[in-house]
Amino acid sequence: MRQFLLILVLALCAGSAGYLAYRLLGPGASPLIGRAAPPLVFVDTQQREHRLDALRGHWVLINFWASWCAPCMDELPLLVEAQARFAERGLRVLGPALDDADAVAAIVQRFRINYPVTADFAAADAAMQALGNTRGALPYTVLIDPQGRIAEVVLGGLSRDALETLITEHLGA
Repeated sequence: MRQFLLILVLALCAGSAGYLAYRLLGPGASPLIGRAAPPLVFVDTQQREHRLDALRGHWVLINFWASWCAPCMDELPLLVEAQARFAERGLRVLGPALDDADAVAAIVQRFRINYPVTADFAAADAAMQALGNTRGALPYTVLIDPQGRIAEVVLGGLSRDALETLITEHLGA
């Protein structure tokens, strides 16, 4: 009986720890969800400003990336495709790069990126931290709704299916 109780207590502790970890680290767990996005300004490689407050009325998908990040390189073609497919439905993709201008220019050309990209490491890092990524891990994606609130936060790479789900759940099928 004593061994049974010990196993039961351990099982309850493990289950509680797993549930807590899921709630703290799982999808949609960010405390930023539902909060207003900070008033960020992104200056793209063409020196054009993209102010989050000026993008109200659109869904804004901000994807932080770098040329040395393998999962980032896997996502880029998917983001190019998403921008082309969903632009008419109000999606605007922004790609702040934590990289230098030469590396960014080569990637923009290689993947034929069709959305604004930045090449200012310090500014991208500051924006990423303001949007909740204090770890500096990449890729990091934030979806902002048309009212300027943070709708989703994803730390790590997105597969084609995950990106499709993320977008269609919010923009509608």
